[in-house]
Amino acid sequence: MVGFLSKRIGESRIGFSMHEVMTGTHEFVGKAGPKGEFPFSFELDWGTDNLLDFMNPLSSQSYTAQARGVVRMGGAIDEAPCEGTLEFCYFNEAKIRYRFTFWMDGNEYEYIGEKVGIRPWNLHRTHTTCYGVVYTIEDGREISRSITYFKLQALPGFLASFRIVHA
Repeated sequence: MVGFLSKRIGESRIGFSMHEVMTGTHEFVGKAGPKGEFPFSFELDWGTDNLLDFMNPLSSQSYTAQARGVVRMGGAIDEAPCEGTLEFCYFNEAKIRYRFTFWMDGNEYEYIGEKVGIRPWNLHRTHTTCYGVVYTIEDGREISRSITYFKLQALPGFLASFRIVHA
């Protein structure tokens, strides 16, 4: 029965998607922008169209979800489309890593954010706080550092956004 189910799931490529909103602040590094603290947020639809590959530790896509959405970076852009991945590195690094690229003023940038120190006893803190950096793609220069939060009052909407995907 399990073999039949695995084959059937593999053929239909069942996956999932979710919608997540992270909000907080950022500061420009050096002379990359104006001084002070500015709002920073991103909204991502993330998930996978192949749950078997996502859950398979031997797959190149294991525990990695595709992500697409928008980023808002006060003092720089009101809103820009972004695209990248969300990596669940629970077992080897005890973190979740957000990695996406976006365009601003004709240049491409990369955001790398991490929820760190994830342990079963501190999920309320580690799953809600993300430390991030924005880099220029052209030369890898750091331009901004941010801290964003998943607001607990957003949890019902986040859970309600869960969708099964048939590819």
